[in-house]
Amino acid sequence: IVLVDDEPRIHEMIREVLQQAELVDRFESFYDPFSCIAFLKQKNATPDVVLLDVHFSNAGLSGVETIPYIREDYPYLPIILLTGMEGADIEGAQDYECVYYIPKPVKPEHLVRMVRFYLSTGRKSAKRVAELNRDLQEHKDLVQKLSTELAQIEIETWDKNKDAAQPKAFQRILDILQTLISTTELTPSVIADLENLCASDFQLFKKTVETIVRFDSTENTLPGMRMHRFHAAEGVLSLSITKKARLFFWSVPGSTKKRLLRFDPDHNDHIMEKWLKEYLKSSG
Repeated sequence: IVLVDDEPRIHEMIREVLQQAELVDRFESFYDPFSCIAFLKQKNATPDVVLLDVHFSNAGLSGVETIPYIREDYPYLPIILLTGMEGADIEGAQDYECVYYIPKPVKPEHLVRMVRFYLSTGRKSAKRVAELNRDLQEHKDLVQKLSTELAQIEIETWDKNKDAAQPKAFQRILDILQTLISTTELTPSVIADLENLCASDFQLFKKTVETIVRFDSTENTLPGMRMHRFHAAEGVLSLSITKKARLFFWSVPGSTKKRLLRFDPDHNDHIMEKWLKEYLKSSG
């Protein structure tokens, strides 16, 4: 628990109350916002809750003005404001998530109840942030692995003086790709299309795989991506890879998943229209 207040008696009272309630493993006292900010910037700082006064005498920074500095490193850390003030100060604090307040004078039972509750919230938030960071690192590692694999296969095709990659090479890429993407499903049809592309034009295959990864990472169109509704099949959109080549995908009703249906290297509307209509009909 971190306490930031310029009144020594507040520190004594809060420490004693929280110790009696057995809520304190580690208690850090600071008498001005800047000392607290410096402490929180340390790598070994692992607070569960910050108790923060709103008004400081001659500190150059109020409690509410301190919140953005805390949020730089701790976006979900519970902050409990200790305040005898109302109005604009509290309204400004409400713009931030996970910020609460206790009116002064602080009542011990109110303090214990609030701290006990937000200690649990802070630990859950810290666990969630750690999980998100781990997932992000795993995603970065997979992207790097995919890039390395594509580069290695590209070198192999140059060394052998041919444009096509071997079947085993395609399977390695497919395994990484399917592990990497989370919001996109690859249908058997598009996998077959990609395998044929890998065997015939590795450079276009590489560009298509990289586009799929970018496409999977966002709910909306990224800059440089050209998407169009396909007039002949309801709910189907095309995603351009080159002037001719394109991917077709379908947003599955009732699902957050995007289903990649086909790869069309020749911009052949007639063939794609027929296939897509049959696919959607069979899919209900």
